[in-house]
Amino acid sequence: MSPRWVLPIALGFAATAAQAQPSADELLDLELQQLLELPVSVASRSEQRSADAAAAVFVIDQATLRRSGIQRLPDALRLVPGLHVGKWDGNKWAIASRNAMSRFTSTMLLLVDGRPAYTPLFGGVRWETFDLPIDEIERIEVVRGPGGPLWGANAVDGIISIVTRRSDATLGQRIAVGLGEGDVERFAEARTGHRLGDWTWRLGLRWMDSAPGLLPPVGQSAWTAPRAVGEEGRDEGRFRTAMLRFDSPEDRPGGALTAWLGHREGRFVDQRLVGGLPRDNLNWFDLDYAAGEWRRGLANGQALALRGSLQRLDLGDATLEDTQRVFDLDLQHSGTLGRHAWTWGLGYNHYRSDTRTPQRSATPPCTGCFGAEPQIGSDAKRSVFAQTQSDLGRGWTLIAGAKAEDSRSMDWDTQPTVRLRWQPGFGGTFWGGWTQALRSSTRLERDGALFNVPANLVTAFGCRRYEAGTCVIGNPSQAPWQVEVAELGWRQQLSPALSLDAAAFESRYTNLATTPGSRVRDRVHGVELVTQWLPSERWSVDASLTWHRGRDRFIGQPGRIDAFFLPELSGQVHLQWSPADAIDVDLRWWRDDDRATNSARIGVLSGEDRIDLRLAWRPSPGWETALSIGNANDPRAVEYLESLRVNTAVPRSITWSVAWSPP
Repeated sequence: MSPRWVLPIALGFAATAAQAQPSADELLDLELQQLLELPVSVASRSEQRSADAAAAVFVIDQATLRRSGIQRLPDALRLVPGLHVGKWDGNKWAIASRNAMSRFTSTMLLLVDGRPAYTPLFGGVRWETFDLPIDEIERIEVVRGPGGPLWGANAVDGIISIVTRRSDATLGQRIAVGLGEGDVERFAEARTGHRLGDWTWRLGLRWMDSAPGLLPPVGQSAWTAPRAVGEEGRDEGRFRTAMLRFDSPEDRPGGALTAWLGHREGRFVDQRLVGGLPRDNLNWFDLDYAAGEWRRGLANGQALALRGSLQRLDLGDATLEDTQRVFDLDLQHSGTLGRHAWTWGLGYNHYRSDTRTPQRSATPPCTGCFGAEPQIGSDAKRSVFAQTQSDLGRGWTLIAGAKAEDSRSMDWDTQPTVRLRWQPGFGGTFWGGWTQALRSSTRLERDGALFNVPANLVTAFGCRRYEAGTCVIGNPSQAPWQVEVAELGWRQQLSPALSLDAAAFESRYTNLATTPGSRVRDRVHGVELVTQWLPSERWSVDASLTWHRGRDRFIGQPGRIDAFFLPELSGQVHLQWSPADAIDVDLRWWRDDDRATNSARIGVLSGEDRIDLRLAWRPSPGWETALSIGNANDPRAVEYLESLRVNTAVPRSITWSVAWSPP
């Protein structure tokens, strides 16, 4: 182990699986036992204590988010042990758990209030479209590992579930403004919440301008450039968000109701390489959605829940435009029978995509523009799942379930799981499990095409069909990716002031497609350690250490390639200190080892340290002012590389903010 790891790990060694605080003022008054009682629902589709989850879970609650001073959702995910976050320019991120990371990491599922936010066109999540006000998030639940038996395809390596706050918890007004450089140049938020009879509602507005990243010095690539500040890039952006939420009383006759309406839009720039030269590329998106949820308790401890959502997303740049319409419906029924608890449900998802190439008939710079043939495509996914939890006695619990899905790329494929949990008399939770999960093929994998491709490059692009400059590279019969995962875990409160959470896993992937006609088998294994220590009533120390290793094998080719795109060793330490009732100090440190950027290891990102600081002061009730410094130790950090973009480095950022919320 490198000496650079010794001191940080000595400060605190890993963080809790479900830690965070009901309020910032009460942070250090909590005992660990109370923290372990916090609810989590994404691991089992029903609310349970985080200490009881038979999975590698981590929860960030609203108080922790507020104390961090983080303004952008992907940066909040840096707080999750074992989750890797790489910023590749001023407005884009690559996020992954336990496997290779890219902008469209397609093996992780994002849920927002139970609604899937997966992008069927490319796969993965376009994180730039989720500019959510941090103040309106109740908690973020993260499962490291497969969740397909409950949540369906694409929950292969992990699930990120964002739960927004009920409107009756945010009555009144709140205003926050901030200025900065290096990340967020300026932002403003306004929120108002009121009662409407027995109902409550909340309207939230957010406006943010992002700052550009730093270009590498002229003539040097991002990964060989020295740590010196280069000129500013041109990857700044502007984002606007409006969210409206209605909540009925929880005890409403006929069942509780919740409704959401929202709009998000963004305009930002990235920098492409065209003919080896950089060129600005304007990106834009407009997102509108409506969603609702109905929950009702039935006789004999049973419960029924129905969720539905309708979303329209328009997005584009100089080479690709797409209009996506997604309708999602989910029904869930749960209950208990003796020593057995059960949950089952049905799901339906319909996706329509209208993909256009703005300059399809043009000459360069649109040579090789992405698109799809046919231009309009759709898919419908039907699913059914069931899971049982049986108390075997003597602290043993057996959990078993499966989900079957039918779609264009899946013919009622099944994703099963079997898990065993043991909670002995001396406390703690031991768990293990085996799970099979699937990742469905994306629209571009099935129907993808390149336009204006010269005939002499047909072979190089691997065209399945070539007609009049149109190179069809999609494979309509692409089989789903498949993974089998074995996991072991231990969660224990070692003392009133110290907790430990450990997990080990091995994942075996098959049918991974990289280029047309290629298949890859992948094997990844690792160990994740998380702890929380409360040394005094005013101090809290969270720390984690993660070791991951993976190897690829290309089918039909001899040998294996060490082509794992995550750091083998990574860790973090999070210190929270309240020297006085009105003052909060937060220090966060991350360390990543070297990692490859491609299978041939032509590019290697060197290990990076990152330190974030925040100082907050509440001069009077309802007021807070804070100074946040991101990447305080390095004026220039390269977190991600992509061959078709001019990736910018992450500069040091400074943000000053003021928030007012009348008590």
